[in-house]
Amino acid sequence: MGYPTTAVRLCTVTVLATVFLSGCAASSRQRPLSTTPIPESGDTLQAARKALEGNWSLVSLDVTAPDGRNAAIEATGTLVSDAFGNLSIEYRMSPAGQKVLGSVGVTSPNPVITTTGRAVIDIDQKRITYVSDKSDAKPFDADLAARRANPFALEHPRYYALGTDGILTLTTRYDDGKDASVARWKRS
Repeated sequence: MGYPTTAVRLCTVTVLATVFLSGCAASSRQRPLSTTPIPESGDTLQAARKALEGNWSLVSLDVTAPDGRNAAIEATGTLVSDAFGNLSIEYRMSPAGQKVLGSVGVTSPNPVITTTGRAVIDIDQKRITYVSDKSDAKPFDADLAARRANPFALEHPRYYALGTDGILTLTTRYDDGKDASVARWKRS
């Protein structure tokens, strides 16, 4: 006995293919399972970046000195956050706002305060931290900001909260956990 002929091989393949295809046709169709994890809280880094992304205008600015003195600062401002982790915040204080800022012990030689740089978002802490442009991308030294007692310093992390009214609140804190500055922003 020799090897099967081509006709026998073709017949065998046809029978096997028919059995296989008829079995597939008889089974119910199902959607493929999703392999994308679904976050439990709905907070993801991408969602946080998207929520913060865009141009914002300052609604109000409150500053508290390390000794507890608090003041509302008359100022305008802009906040720009992009999809690549860049964050730019600018406050333009009126002469009266600059005077009030000085009355709580925070001095600014200039009515414009700008913080610009690359920022990292920590969604668990709801915290934004500026990082160095160097390749190691470590956060700026928070101890340096504490020594300077400057609530606007790059070294201070910003804690964010997005209200149901669309107002973004950014807060800097002193080492003791007390608020240093609270800025409220609305989307431009």
